[in-house]
Amino acid sequence: MWSITRGMMKRSRRTLVPAGIAIAIASLFISATLLLGNVLDAQSVKQFTAEYGNAEYSATPDYPASPSYQSDGDVPTLASTGLEDIASVNGVSDVRYSGTEPVIASAGAASSASSAASSGYSASGIEVSTKAGIMPIDLADGSWPSKPGEAALDSDLASKLGVSVGGTVSLVSTAVDSAAADDAAAVSPLVVRVTGLTDDPHEQYSLAGGSVTLAADDIVELERQNLLAIGTPQSDVDSFTHGDITASAVYFSLDSGMSDSQKNDAIGQIRSKLRSVTVTSRTDAADAYLRKLNGGGVNPVVAAILVFAILAMFVAALVIANTFRVLVTQRRRTLALLRTIGASKGQVHRSVLTEGVVLGLEYSALGTALAYAIVAILAAAKVQGIELIPSASSILVPIVFATLITVLASSGAARLATSVTPMEALRPIDATEKAGIKAARAVVSVLLLAGGLALCLSAVRMAGRISPSSNDYATPLLMAVPGCILVFIGLVMSTQAWIPWLLSGLGRLVSLTGASGTIAAANIRKNPRRIAATSGALLIGITLVATVATGASCASATVNRELDSHYSVDASITEVAADPAQIGQVKALDGVSDAQGIAAYAVTLSAKGTVPDISDADDAQSYTAMYVIPDSAIGSVVSDTFGTRHLEDGVVYVSDAMHATKPNTTPDVRTGDSLGMVVTSTRSDQDSLYATAFEGGDVSTIPQAQTTLPVRTASFAIGDDDCSLAISEGTARSLGIDPGRHDIWIGVDKNADASDLIDRLTTLTRDFNGSNLTGAFIFRKMFDTVIDIAMKAMLALLSVAVIIALVGVANTLSLSVIERQRESATLRAIGMTSGQLRASLAWESVLISVGAGLAGLVTGGFFGWVGAVTLLTGTSVAFAPNWAIYGGIVLLSVVAALLASVLPARRATKVPPVVALADAD
Repeated sequence: MWSITRGMMKRSRRTLVPAGIAIAIASLFISATLLLGNVLDAQSVKQFTAEYGNAEYSATPDYPASPSYQSDGDVPTLASTGLEDIASVNGVSDVRYSGTEPVIASAGAASSASSAASSGYSASGIEVSTKAGIMPIDLADGSWPSKPGEAALDSDLASKLGVSVGGTVSLVSTAVDSAAADDAAAVSPLVVRVTGLTDDPHEQYSLAGGSVTLAADDIVELERQNLLAIGTPQSDVDSFTHGDITASAVYFSLDSGMSDSQKNDAIGQIRSKLRSVTVTSRTDAADAYLRKLNGGGVNPVVAAILVFAILAMFVAALVIANTFRVLVTQRRRTLALLRTIGASKGQVHRSVLTEGVVLGLEYSALGTALAYAIVAILAAAKVQGIELIPSASSILVPIVFATLITVLASSGAARLATSVTPMEALRPIDATEKAGIKAARAVVSVLLLAGGLALCLSAVRMAGRISPSSNDYATPLLMAVPGCILVFIGLVMSTQAWIPWLLSGLGRLVSLTGASGTIAAANIRKNPRRIAATSGALLIGITLVATVATGASCASATVNRELDSHYSVDASITEVAADPAQIGQVKALDGVSDAQGIAAYAVTLSAKGTVPDISDADDAQSYTAMYVIPDSAIGSVVSDTFGTRHLEDGVVYVSDAMHATKPNTTPDVRTGDSLGMVVTSTRSDQDSLYATAFEGGDVSTIPQAQTTLPVRTASFAIGDDDCSLAISEGTARSLGIDPGRHDIWIGVDKNADASDLIDRLTTLTRDFNGSNLTGAFIFRKMFDTVIDIAMKAMLALLSVAVIIALVGVANTLSLSVIERQRESATLRAIGMTSGQLRASLAWESVLISVGAGLAGLVTGGFFGWVGAVTLLTGTSVAFAPNWAIYGGIVLLSVVAALLASVLPARRATKVPPVVALADAD
């Protein structure tokens, strides 16, 4: 039977190619994903073990679970844990203490620690290893420090300081910056000569400002600076040694010429010297990290991508099943003849399954090989982050999985083949399929649709009643996901019922275009089951694309609306002088429509709404800012949400979100109420006022105003403070004190390039000492960027399934051309031109794609909206269809359909009618 099966496969080779392509694409996706996982794991391990440098082992203190040992004085040190003694063990070649000393580095020899701290840059002081061979950073120029008074600086830090090899740098502990004046005066800066420059390829110290590599004695000197800065007696400082440093991981290597047994002996000796310390090899640490990172399974990123890969394979399965079903239909006479000459049902069944195994193995191996080739080419081209790391799983998993799916997809056709009787060898083959759907399938589909819709609608209703802070905030989403899945399964199961009906309606419109459209519509009605299967595959891909696009669009629109209500200012630069020169610099930036200086007071409120009693510690109080807003700013740099373009004098405007914020300390006031407050120029004055009052001191020397003002509520909020207050310039003058805080509020041009403007504002803000950049514009850009990246990534992953589905469309047309060869020849013989025949196939392809596309858009739009509503619980979610993507889907569907019809049309028209009418069977 094998020889017969192989013969049938050779004869049907061209028919099986599209199904094979679908298998190859899905296998390539899976293999490439697993190869990506290998790279991610390798990079994660490399990053995790970067602290090892070239060390083979680590010795890490077993700190107590509770930090109480710090208050008890039982702080483990290098000496008390035995870590200090590792270097003395025979066979240890290099040792490095991993602790860091926060320092401030300044260029040149500073005259005092205070001057060095005020003019330098933050960095991390790290200790050079005993042989400088296992450092976690690279030496870019010069040499490592070999004695006290020498240092190797991070290249970026050296550039900021303006020093190079041979230069001088002063170092002080960061504790000096916050020390009392007398304690800071007792500290002398550590002056070192730069012997080398370093690079930090894994950016271990970049967040700290870079690294300064020092000899062990200089690390001890920095520790002594720290002790002096906190007022430690000089005698204790002088007695401090390297062994008194707080214990941290120590990395070490053994002599390269040692055998395994000698290494084990050396490790045993090291362990005997240690107390409450764990010794781990680099390899064991990497393995443990991977197990922790991946939860004992697959990398989470890889697992997420594999979901899309499995989806692609599922779509491929529909294409495969469709192909095998058509093949069995075409071979019914051949199969009947085999039954006539003695082939059993089991042999026919195994023949079809064998064909599936061979097809799956052949094309999955091809897809896997292509994945390896693509990754190898990218790695050879030195694409950042790409390297080829082969593994058994990246080869076996796609081949085995694809073959199994192919066999399962062909099993339905195999069962169909066993229903062929010997008598069918004597009857002509009718390729026309019966329309309709089995009763049991219809009932199950209806139940799934009804149950899924009920879950979805219940989830939507629940989402509107649940607060985001509720413990049940995830319940609506957990209901909506299975609801959408049930609806989708019900739709896919019932495609034989509703897709022919949908395409029939579209076909009536197409028939109006002429003979080609009429024939296309008739051919679709002739093969409802095959058309339904093909449309179902395309429906899956387009539905998922529309779901992602709609969900992202709704979420983005909703969050942007919420940002507008919580941030009345597009962008602001806070805590600046706001002088005309600074305001002019901001106004001059491209993308800025206006900029104004806004003054602000520091305000204290009582939960009672009356003037707070500053001497009463039990009077629950809250602190906020009160902004002085000129009329020219409203509608220009702050949203026109006050209900007026002129703020009334003698009135305080209160954010209507105040009553919902900090309910224990914030007064619940509405329009018409009165609000008492204590007003100071700055927050530091506010702190001084209450500290002085608490100590019973004289507060009259601190500028303040105590007043009660009528309230007007309005929908505004400044920065991230929902308790914002606003007053007019006239009201500010009546307080009798000058505001001490100034911000620059910025109106942003809606057509401005957000990314470029943020970069320009950020650069400018660095020049305004002590300032911060904030506002809805910044948050909106951040959120939109995240949404955009996530949507593009998911659409890219889903595109694989869509491509496979389009291969299925081309396959369906090709099979139809083969089956309708005599029919096409007859049409040609009675006067239909080649162009008309090609047009009929193009219309047929467009009908399938557009029909599935429209159904997918409606279904995906519903799913996306449900997902957004149930994810953003307690919020009125805006339904914001992404018409650009919808239009793109329809357009791409039409273009892809036309391209898919090209090869089948060529095949249909290149055979002369006389040849095609001959009986080739």
